[in-house]
Amino acid sequence: MALRIPIPAVLCGRLTTVGKAVSQSLRPEFEVIHFINSPAAAHAELPRLFAGQHPQPAAPNDIGTANFAQPPRVVIFGRGYSPEFARELKSATADSVQMPVAWVAGEPSKAPSAPPAPGYTEKLAGEVKGVLATWMEEGGLQDAFILY
Repeated sequence: MALRIPIPAVLCGRLTTVGKAVSQSLRPEFEVIHFINSPAAAHAELPRLFAGQHPQPAAPNDIGTANFAQPPRVVIFGRGYSPEFARELKSATADSVQMPVAWVAGEPSKAPSAPPAPGYTEKLAGEVKGVLATWMEEGGLQDAFILY
């Protein structure tokens, strides 16, 4: 069973400038439907998104398509979030998830300098696509927690 492309994704990052560039670089395989830029917002908004509802963000941004017709199948965390936080959020939202989801978190040891060097966002998007390739080839039939 193949996944429908683009795959709806939520991007969690600290910087909207990086988030916007990464969301564009993830196309055409992934459609970033929503961008979350704080841990509190992630806890509040992800359950709503998984339930097929609008997230009602406290701090709206122009990143993401706002196409909430399908729940996200991928949640991507920038390296500003620890893998431990991503795992905790995965557990906290488990009851609201209706389909298998790939949770993708960055290796802390690969965090960029501030500000990120030119080409960082394209490199990051390429790494995310690379680690998700196997999950996609298998049809996205199981939850996954993947580090990039």
